[in-house]
Formats: sequence, C-alpha cells, structure tokens
Amino acid sequence: MTEEMSKESPPPPPTSFSSLPDDVALDCLARISRFHYPTLSLVSKGFRTLIASPELEATRSLIGKPENHLCVCLRLYKNPNPLWFIFSPIPKQKLKPIVPWFPNQQYPQYPTVVSNGSQIYIIGGFVRRRRSNRVSIFDCRTYQWRRLPKMRQPRVYPAASVIDGKIYVIGGFRGSMPTDIENSGEVCDPKTNTWEPILLTSLDLTVQNVFKKKHYFTTKACLVINKVSCLLYVSDGKLYWREDKEGFECRKVYGLAEQSSNLFRVVANSGGGGRVTVWWKSMTKGCEFDCLLTEECETKIWCAEISLERRGLRELRGFVEWSKEVFTIDRCDYIYDFISQYVTVTY
Repeated sequence: MTEEMSKESPPPPPTSFSSLPDDVALDCLARISRFHYPTLSLVSKGFRTLIASPELEATRSLIGKPENHLCVCLRLYKNPNPLWFIFSPIPKQKLKPIVPWFPNQQYPQYPTVVSNGSQIYIIGGFVRRRRSNRVSIFDCRTYQWRRLPKMRQPRVYPAASVIDGKIYVIGGFRGSMPTDIENSGEVCDPKTNTWEPILLTSLDLTVQNVFKKKHYFTTKACLVINKVSCLLYVSDGKLYWREDKEGFECRKVYGLAEQSSNLFRVVANSGGGGRVTVWWKSMTKGCEFDCLLTEECETKIWCAEISLERRGLRELRGFVEWSKEVFTIDRCDYIYDFISQYVTVTY
C-alpha cells in the first residue's frame, strides 16, 4: 500500500494569480481595498495594467464596492505648500501621500474644500495675498490634479457644497456682509464647465439648510448620539461637546487620558455609529524651539478612534477603540493645527 502511494504523482502546484483569466483577476482585485493598489501594482506589469484599467472600476461599480476614505491636508514646517494625504483603513492606519500640488504654484490660504464622489474641490482662498477665483480638483481615482474654469467672483473661505453633481458657492468675497453671504453666489455644472450667478434665497429650503449647516460644521464634528444631534470640537487641546440647540452648555468629554491635552482636530466618522476620529501630536521630550533649525528632534502625529456614550443629560464619555502613530516629521514642529482641511471621498 505504501509502495503504491509513493508511486503516485505529486499534487499540481497551486494556481498563480497571474495565470487567472482577466475577468476572474479583475473580480478578485475589485474586492480589495483601493489603498492596497499602489503596493499590488509593484508585483508585476500585469498587475499594474489591471489596476490602471477602466475595466477594474467598472467591475467595482458592478459589484457595488465603494469605499469611504478620509483625506487630510497637513501644513508642515518649511514646506511652502500643504500636503494632502489619504488616511488608510484598518489595520494599517497610516497617512498615504497624494500627488503633490501643481508645480511652481502656490497653494491657496483659507480655501473651502468639498468633495463629490472621488473628487476633492479646492475653492478660492488667498493666493499671494489676493483673493482667488480658482477652483482645483484632485481625483483620488486617477491621482491627477486639474482645474475648473475660474469663478465669476474671487472668494475666501466661502460656504460651498456639491448638490446633485453641481458646485454651489456662496459668499466669501471682499466686504461680504451677512446679507451678501445669504444672497450672492454662483453655481457650476462640471458637465458644461460654466459658472452662473445664483441667490441663496432663490433656492429651496432644503438646499439652504445644507449650506448653512455645512459651512457651520467645518470646524466641528456633528453626529447623532442616542437620537440627539451633538456637536464636538477641540479647544485648548481638549475635546468638548454640546447638543445642537441654543442654550445648551458646552462640556468636556470625559474618559480621554493620553489624548486629553494635545488634541488639534476632531472629525466625525463617515460611517456614523456615534464615533469620531481625533488627532494630536507629540514632540521629542525636552526639545526646545531651536530644534526647528537644527532638526535634531521629531514630531509624531497620532490618531485615535473614539466611541461615545451619553450618560444622563450632562455627561458624554469617550472610549478609545484604537490609537496609533500615523505620521512622523523629522523635526519639532510647533504649528498648532497641522490639519488645515479634511474631507471624505467615496469611490
């Protein structure tokens, strides 16, 4: 019996991925997070071809595999332009650089940032101390920057939103008064690449509310906890909260120890579930301001996901689900708020 078994041929080697038919390989790749695509493209020329092919996007759409990705813009010391990063999903929890800003061009100060699907819109802001009417787009799917036609009016930090595929922009121009912000704006249809003037008061109430809330919440995280809408924000390095209604007192979020004194940003999770992502930094212990020149120290950016639990009417407690260093800078950086903009893209 043993002799007969020894004469049997060995089992065939396992089938390699490269030997699979293209349709099967595309179906497999479409079920993998896009964050792994840059690494997979290094495996072989065949992988790079499949990952760059429009057929892969078509397959992802067919099987319904969109993903939400948090994109953040970091202002770093000695860098003339901020850098955009995509925050990777679990388990890596790292910041992955996006293609740099347009060569030899200044990134605007105080622009408004909105997203539509896989695209990030950088709207207006100051360029060389002058208000800008430029609108730039980064497509996270193709990893390319491009520009929209210029707005009719230069604007700085206007209220903006993408509604039904069109870009609505209100206010932010020189000498804006509250009445101007309410009534002066423009809308662009990317299909025709033209800007047209609009009045906010001429839009329906639903669109008006989208504008007012979206602009108000740019520095706050809004989420529903126990069926009640709450606002969370960072002040003096600590996380605070209040109900989203007039007259409700702001209170500190309890339960955060290590993160409680160095926070600089809070972002509501796109998936909901009563959770937020908080960001803070740590510098080499004992370093001095001169380290900015000698570059002998380093700054680490940390991120943690916090679940929130309401206890009674006056207490909100946070629980750290995970906490991890996501980026390291090879010097001590004393800029308070690294994240100048952030947005969630879906593709």
